[in-house]
Amino acid sequence: MKTSLTLLSAGIISALSSTAIHANDLVISGVIDGPLTGGVPKAVELFVVNDIADLSTYGIGAANNGGGTDGEEFTFPAGSSASAGSYIYVASEIDGFTAFFGSAPDFDTSELGINGDDAIELFKDGSVIDTFGDIDTDGSGTAWEYLDGWAYRTSGQTANGGSFEAINWTYSGVDALDGSTTNADAATPFPAGTFTTEGGGDDVVDVPEEPAVELGICGADATLISAIQGSESSSAEVGNSVIIEAIVTGTRADGFFVQEETSDYDADDATSEGLFVEGSVDVATGNIVRLYGEVEENYGMTTLAMDSDVAALDCGTADAVAPVEIAMPYELDLETVEGMVVSVTDATITSTNNLWRYGEIVVSDSIKRQPSDAAAPLSDAYVAAEEASEASLLTIEDNSSSQYPDALSFFPTFSYANAIRIGDSVSAAGPLNYSFGTYRINPSDIIEVTSTREANPVVTEGNLSIATFNVLNYFNGEVDANGDVTFDYDENRGADDAVAFELQQGRIVEAIVNLNADVVGLMEIENDGFGDDSAIQSLVNAINAELGETEQYTFVATSDGSEIGTDAITVGLLYKASVVTPESDAIIVDMPVQQIDEDSVAQMRPSLLQSFVHTESGKSFLVAVNHFKSKGSQCAEDVAEAPTEITTIQGSCNALRVSAAITLGNALSDETLPERKVILGDLNAYSAEDPVAVLTDYTPESRGYTITTAVNTGMDDGASVEVESSFGYHNLAEEFDAEGFSYWFYGTEQVGSLDHVLASEAMLADAIDGAHWNINSVEAYQLQYDQALRYYADEDGYAFTDVGPFRSSDHDPFIATFDLQADVVDGGEEEEEDNDSSGGAMGGILALLAAAIGFRRRTTAVKK
Repeated sequence: MKTSLTLLSAGIISALSSTAIHANDLVISGVIDGPLTGGVPKAVELFVVNDIADLSTYGIGAANNGGGTDGEEFTFPAGSSASAGSYIYVASEIDGFTAFFGSAPDFDTSELGINGDDAIELFKDGSVIDTFGDIDTDGSGTAWEYLDGWAYRTSGQTANGGSFEAINWTYSGVDALDGSTTNADAATPFPAGTFTTEGGGDDVVDVPEEPAVELGICGADATLISAIQGSESSSAEVGNSVIIEAIVTGTRADGFFVQEETSDYDADDATSEGLFVEGSVDVATGNIVRLYGEVEENYGMTTLAMDSDVAALDCGTADAVAPVEIAMPYELDLETVEGMVVSVTDATITSTNNLWRYGEIVVSDSIKRQPSDAAAPLSDAYVAAEEASEASLLTIEDNSSSQYPDALSFFPTFSYANAIRIGDSVSAAGPLNYSFGTYRINPSDIIEVTSTREANPVVTEGNLSIATFNVLNYFNGEVDANGDVTFDYDENRGADDAVAFELQQGRIVEAIVNLNADVVGLMEIENDGFGDDSAIQSLVNAINAELGETEQYTFVATSDGSEIGTDAITVGLLYKASVVTPESDAIIVDMPVQQIDEDSVAQMRPSLLQSFVHTESGKSFLVAVNHFKSKGSQCAEDVAEAPTEITTIQGSCNALRVSAAITLGNALSDETLPERKVILGDLNAYSAEDPVAVLTDYTPESRGYTITTAVNTGMDDGASVEVESSFGYHNLAEEFDAEGFSYWFYGTEQVGSLDHVLASEAMLADAIDGAHWNINSVEAYQLQYDQALRYYADEDGYAFTDVGPFRSSDHDPFIATFDLQADVVDGGEEEEEDNDSSGGAMGGILALLAAAIGFRRRTTAVKK
């Protein structure tokens, strides 16, 4: 089928492309009665609207001299097809058509012996779907008749079902095709010599061009953008070509935004005054441009495809466009301001997931919280949190439209020291784009970012501080046969080489030094014992190199120096010997192991328990460091049967983590242990999920369902049992920092706490404060030591490899402070607490010593 412009298609293509075609895949687009002897060629031109796999369902019939229909006289052969946008020519005979046009028609039929005033019918499956002329009238009533004329469809109906309207057609008049200059009645006569022919096949040459589009002068009538946008979700003007005159408000790599002058706004708040134009113009932002293009809908956004053959006009400067302020939560339907200049003020960054891949950040009225961090799964509060997590999301995007942009157009000074973080406040203004299912601001200028970074944790001081810190696979290498340190060994999950390790270690050291906790529980440290070359010794050496003598850390080791568990990573415990002293040996609590099938088991790292005596008060307390099973790999309950929605919400291995919580709670119930207890660590459970509930304040009645343990463990003869009560610990985050969090998950782009500090009733009585220190989870992933060195080490200006506490890990520390006071009896003398079962003589001696020398520890607390 021919796709080049011919005699008829030169005139009709713009008309068909700007008219909505609804009813059929094939329409009559033109009719010709040629100038050669005998009035040949006689032909019908058909336009293919959509791909047609089988043309044999279509046919043509002539209605000669007003004698009514003769029915379907020609049908297309079986097996013929046609492509959308092409033209099909059916002629009365081949030779005349070829002689005149220089190429053969697609099909020929003797039934097409029409004269210029005869009607033509197009059939599909035997029914008339389109008509040229009136089948019951002799003569078309137009300015052309027998011999040397043509007609083409220009507007209006494109599949009329037999209801012909002459107004939708243009007619040449008589003698239009032979070069005669006497055709006074010709509507659009072609000049002599227009149709010279050469070559053959489908080639058609020297075709008349469309009349040039006249833009007119600046200030002349133009189509209003509000009329293009309309009040519906998509434009009713799609397919139409229009002239607009509006202010250029911003540019992107693939186009630019325009907006009406205020004086041209309509009075309808439901219609936008802005529009995105595909193409480019040499018109400055802030100037008025006049241009011509076709209206389109691109994945939900109304756009104008600029006609590059029609030069745009620069109509000079205009008054600045006032942005429409977008309040959050949304009070405005953003569809009504699509393409317009908008602004947000002090919006909260909720996601940096695509910051460096696509140059995007997401903002909203607040950070978005994991629903299961806020409330029990499927509770009313959970559903409300789920709805809130998806509300009022707005993307701010780079204008380059490229992946991994060299710099962010809206924040070109991004670096380790000047980063964009989850929770930061942003103010930005620019045109509102819509793509990939979300609204987006393309900022006109550099955005304003108010950082929430804190160089130290903000927490009220006490005389004891305890913290949890996941150190993200801290592996210090292995000494090889040559005595060199290598990082190329199977167990290594951390740095690939010495350079990466130095960056990782430098940041962790600075974070722990600034954290300045008296006791620090560690997760994800290499499990290689406690020798001179061990990871924990390496870390303590590096930390102590930055501290004074009274601030030095020591680590807790097992009594026999053996490793804790069999996993490549383990838990650890650091303490300041100037503040606390270990009391008795460390205790290892093995966690339950689950048999998944004959060949595989699910297990997790053992917990480390250590009792201490607080030097100043002489009081004893216990710290339990934990790292429960992750949500990633599957356990028996995830494989054997379809998990419930409640289980699915909490991730894989939820029941096994419940069993771990019960194992830990039972171990800590030993009456020989101190009454003051702290459970800390990465429990891999959000604050309102089952494992935390079991350790804190759960009852089946208050929760709305009964929690169960895991199957196939050594507990309860391998059965899954219902949990009826909890262990009564208190989540210090809920007590002191309920809005805080320790983790941001890229999969949901929501925050929550996986890392917890839980206190027994006696320890809660001494608690003063607690806080998450958001130095890691909120930072851009690309700043992480391995990412920075692998992808951004040589980027000018980024300084992604600076050393500081930020992005030292992927989890945030939580620090809790306490005020432990020695007992005072009548007469002012200190006395060991009667109900403290393990303070012992050492506690009393240390308390008296501290009182005698007036010892006070240095504190990092900055909150008063």
